[in-house]
Amino acid sequence: MEKILVIEDEINIARNIKQILDLSDFYTITAEDGAEGVELAKEEIPDLILCDVMMPNLDGYQVLTELKKDSKTENIPFIFLTAKSDRPDFRKGMELGADDYLTKPFTPDELLTAVSTRLAKHQKMKKQAQEKMDELSSRIQKALPHELYTPLNGMMVSASLLNEYAESMSIEEIKDMAKTLLDSSQRLHQISEKFVLYTYLEFLTSNPEKLEQVRQKKYNCFTKTIIESIAKIEAQTFNRSSDLVLEIEEASINTSENDLHKIVKELVNNGFKFSLQGQQVKILSKVSDDNSYHLFVINEGKGMTAEQLDEIGSFRQFHQEFFSQEGCGLGLAIVKKLINIYQGSMRIESFIDNQTVVHIILPLGEK
Repeated sequence: MEKILVIEDEINIARNIKQILDLSDFYTITAEDGAEGVELAKEEIPDLILCDVMMPNLDGYQVLTELKKDSKTENIPFIFLTAKSDRPDFRKGMELGADDYLTKPFTPDELLTAVSTRLAKHQKMKKQAQEKMDELSSRIQKALPHELYTPLNGMMVSASLLNEYAESMSIEEIKDMAKTLLDSSQRLHQISEKFVLYTYLEFLTSNPEKLEQVRQKKYNCFTKTIIESIAKIEAQTFNRSSDLVLEIEEASINTSENDLHKIVKELVNNGFKFSLQGQQVKILSKVSDDNSYHLFVINEGKGMTAEQLDEIGSFRQFHQEFFSQEGCGLGLAIVKKLINIYQGSMRIESFIDNQTVVHIILPLGEK
């Protein structure tokens, strides 16, 4: 039985609402003012809240604001009950996060329709969120063991050899073992960071309210230095500085420096990873007339088929058998989600045995 909290200071109206809901097989609890309503909401965690706007102690807007501060109550569906004279303030309630409103006086059918519709929408959202979590869990279960066990095995074997034979080993052999331990631990650390980041982004992009809060922030991130420094570091990592081509136009974009760093690092790393020594990796950028920033990462490597492009997502890795590359295929999935957060876009064009072009568009920062 679904639980509904009614916060209404007019006793007769509250009694009538409770009677209608009880007869429709809802479990109804009531509060006579805003302060009591907030307390009951946190104690009872109802499935839906009906709340009057004009009340003593705390009005409806203050009630909603308080509930949004608490992680246990922030996502409870919330319907305002408003008198016709309050209707101009409807926009304020919706901006605070209300899901709907009912104008007094309303009929029993109007009340039940609003309640049933809102509960159904909330259940649908919960189901979709659970399905996404189930899918994510399934992908992790398939990808995580291999990605974790490979570096772990390297660490365990090296540690075991050092433990058993260190006294008879030369300094060079010990250094080699230590390097294996270091490389494996660094790889394990990077994999763990990617899984944590992807999981966070999955939660964020699945929560419209949290996503909107992030999007309300304004940034002025200057691109040239960040992109050039990351690209040069990645080129050095692959011992391919001579393959790197940079044509970067300075711009200020509405993206955090930290997230731009992640985006560029993943794309440039992929550019080198999926191309060979002597094949160029080009990073180009420009500001367009439509108030947006265009970034291109181009490599002359193996390329991808149309089917592979359609399947780009988390935990998928292409050409692994050809390039013998390590990785769980999370890079592009992370990039796509970060770009989506900043309301940008990503397009990939690829030609087999020729080149792959990743084209990113991000909004400019405020001038």
